[in-house]
Order: sequence, then structure tokens, then C-alpha cells
Amino acid sequence: MNELIKIGKSTATGSPVINARDLYDFLEAKQDFSNWLKSRINYCMLKEDLDYARIFFDINGKRIPLAKLSESDNQGFKRVYRIEYALTLNAAKHISMVQRNEKGQQARQYFVDVERKYYELKNKPAVIYTLSEVAKQLKLTDYFGEIGRNTLCDILSYKRILNKKNKPLQKYVKKGYFVENTNKVTEDGLKWLNQMLCVEKTDNADLKALIVDLQKKQDALEEKNGLILQGVATVVETLYFNKGGKRTEEQNRLAIHHLQNFIAEAKRVSPKALKE
Repeated sequence: MNELIKIGKSTATGSPVINARDLYDFLEAKQDFSNWLKSRINYCMLKEDLDYARIFFDINGKRIPLAKLSESDNQGFKRVYRIEYALTLNAAKHISMVQRNEKGQQARQYFVDVERKYYELKNKPAVIYTLSEVAKQLKLTDYFGEIGRNTLCDILSYKRILNKKNKPLQKYVKKGYFVENTNKVTEDGLKWLNQMLCVEKTDNADLKALIVDLQKKQDALEEKNGLILQGVATVVETLYFNKGGKRTEEQNRLAIHHLQNFIAEAKRVSPKALKE
């Protein structure tokens, strides 16, 4: 469906709304906007906060309340630079019919189609997923292959998304990621979990720090293992050289020198590793 007139969304109710100026421009009304809209509101007997709402802006284009707690309505109006009108679909249809021209008929039919589509989507059953289905959808893996529901629950509990009873925390229910009083996941929740658990974050400082720390531990382990192997070989060599006088005195002296070097190096680098 082509967009003849821009459709907005009410921040209060989530319902579709139309800016009265956009409708005015589409209908190509000849009268000035202010008088045109006031006459249509009166003729159609539209009620404020039911069929339309006024939105106030200051000279900088910032939305403002009509009056602050410390001022009267008259004082509040002094701060108002521009007023916009948000019309419901029903109000926009009435105004379009009153225009009594081809543009009015086009606008009315357009709003009828928008309204029908809106209620079709609103009444459409929401797609929800069990945690088992979420695990299959995300295709997460560990060392043993793809993970299932139980492992996913452990991950979400660790990240403090689920509580000890595997129920979502209320703040994630309010965000629309889980169904109230269940651990079932909504469509938005599935997208959120996919973004959080599956998308690689190359600029993650914690991940980089972890990689550096693991590399240091790996280097230390390799050095430790190298010292241990060198020490074992030296001990074996020393014992063999001293067994039954089969080696010369120079060879015995060299083996002992190797052993002394190993002990000194081991104490300097990793004295605790030798005790373990």
C-alpha cells in the first residue's frame, strides 16, 4: 500500500495518528490552516484528547507542556511558538469526507485501508518461543556441540536474565522480551538474545583483555613445562653420568652444572610450579 499521507504513532496509546498539517497539504485546502482546522473540528464535533491532541513547541522546536506547575495557562501560552494537531484515524476520515472533493475521497479510503491493516496486525497472535526452541534458533555451541535448553538456562541465569527458578526478571518482561509469568520468549526477545549471544563484538574491551590474559597464561605454562622437562632430562643425565663411573669427571661436572642452572632458573621464574 502506497503511503499517501504519513502515518505516525501515538506515544500515549501506540495507535496510528496523522499530523493535521499533512492532511491539510494533501487535501489542497484553500483556506488558511488554522481556520480550516478549527472549522472542521467544530463541524465534525471532534473532542480534544479523544479525537485529536494538541502538541506544543517552543521557538527552538522543543516540545513543551502547555503550562508548568508554577505558571498559569496564559503564562504557558507565552512560551508556545507552534501548535501541531495529532488526529486519530477516525477523525482524519471525518475531515476527509467533509472536504467533498476527489482528494478527500482518496484520503478517506486510504485511512480505511490503514485502519484495517492496523487492526489485522494488532489482533494477529504473537509469535512466542520456548527456551528449547530458542536454543535451536540461535544454534549456540560449546565444546560438546550445540547446546540445549538446560545450558541456555544456565547462560541466562549467569547473565542475570533468568532467576533461580528460570523465570525472567521483571525488567526484561517490561521490555517485551519475555511473556508475563512464563519463561517463553517473544519475537523481540529472540532478536535481542541473538544480538547479545551470537553477534561477535570485535570492539569488546573485556574480550580483548581476556584474550591477552589467556595468552600470558599460555606463555607461562609453556615456560613452566619447558623448565620441568629440562629439569627431568638434567636429573636423568646426572644420575646416568654418575652411575658406576661410566662417564668422565668432566661429563659429571657438566651434568651437575646443568642441574644447578635448572634449579636456579626454576626458583626465579616459577618456584610455586615446582611444588605443585
